[in-house]
Amino acid sequence: MDSIRFAVEDSIGRIGLNTDERNSFTLAEFRKLEEVLDGAAKSKLSALVIASDREGVFSQGLNLSELSSEESRKDLSPFLNHFFGILEKIYFFPSPVIAEVGGHAIGYGAMIAIASDFRMGLPNLRMGLPEVKIGIRVPASVARMLANIVGWKETEQHIISGEMYKGSEALEIGLLDEVYQTPSELKIASSKLAKKLSKNSRSAVGASKEGMRYLNRELAEILKYDKEKTKESLKTPDAHEGVAASLAGRRAEFEK
Repeated sequence: MDSIRFAVEDSIGRIGLNTDERNSFTLAEFRKLEEVLDGAAKSKLSALVIASDREGVFSQGLNLSELSSEESRKDLSPFLNHFFGILEKIYFFPSPVIAEVGGHAIGYGAMIAIASDFRMGLPNLRMGLPEVKIGIRVPASVARMLANIVGWKETEQHIISGEMYKGSEALEIGLLDEVYQTPSELKIASSKLAKKLSKNSRSAVGASKEGMRYLNRELAEILKYDKEKTKESLKTPDAHEGVAASLAGRRAEFEK
């Protein structure tokens, strides 16, 4: 099975993630996902669903083994170009994007969902941005997207604490729009929503979405700022310690 699968049926696109047991992203997987998103944007879709082909996980973020390798640290630019390019493509996608969060969505996995237009999940999944626990900054662009969904106070407290939400808690604050008890119910519900959205005028939806994104037009500039600041963050001693601790399955010990 392809690590990133793309299929179209009745003008509705579906991206299925299956990179590894955590659905984590290497540079190669980033390239694949960005290529799929580029192709999807040209397919004149009425809606796009981003889901996981693995039960119990949506995506738990970046492949930390590759990120910590000496080769990757020599030049982080290609990695970060895809990191932010994917989020930008999802956020500015011309059709509605539905994140079918069928399992844990942590770090970059949560960011993919945050950049989407609709988020549907399960009650017992874990979701959120724990970057401060591994010594890495949360991008300002992601903070802006999240604040647009749940408000600034909730966003600030979540990012600073790095604590995860359960699916039921994410529903309470509006991070998830709907929660279903089983993966099959979730998949049926996301398909129904996509079909419902597909009945609207594609051109009108695209133009309306473009107008709403225009209200956040400075986000494109923030994304550029984030690339440099994230590169700086990934080179700090705390980031090195946080990533190493995560790979070793221990608690990070940051400089005081």
